[in-house]
This record gives sequence, structure tokens and C-alpha cells, in this order.
Amino acid sequence: MWDNIYQPDQTGSEGGLIIADEEYRDSCRITLEKCERYYAITCGVYGGMMHTAFCNSTQYQETYNNMKKDLQEFIDKDTSDEEEIEFYDWFTSKY
Repeated sequence: MWDNIYQPDQTGSEGGLIIADEEYRDSCRITLEKCERYYAITCGVYGGMMHTAFCNSTQYQETYNNMKKDLQEFIDKDTSDEEEIEFYDWFTSKY
């Protein structure tokens, strides 16, 4: 279950207004912010990866949900170091 850690009126790493901020199993975090001309989704796997994707107003919610799903599936799997690197490469290429 994703924990809502959203705090109102906060500015995100891309300078936009945070509209969603969630953490999963104390292992990863995903933040959605509305910037002036786009939406930014910043996520990270603690100790392993940090990535930001940029979206327009028609695709940001679907992208956010898909990124959360992929991160959750990864965190829930028992992976080797090599599999983690492969996931990070795949994820950052996809998004």
C-alpha cells in the first residue's frame, strides 16, 4: 500500500506545485508536480535510482499511475544487484 506523504503548498524539485507525493514500503517515493508548462513526475528507489519524467496535461495521470505500478512490482520482487540495474535501465528508458 502506498502511503500518502503529501503536504499542501509545497514546491517540488522541478519548481512546480506538488499535487501528489507517495511512498511505498519505506523503499521508494514518487512525486507529481504541476509546473507552469508541464507536469513533472519525480521518483526514486532509495539507495538506487532517481528519475524525473515530464508529461503534458493529457498524459500525466496515466504516466504517474503506470510508474507507481512498475515501481511497486519491482520493490515487491526479490532481485539481484544485476536485476536491479536492468530494471533501472528499463524504467528510465520507458519513462
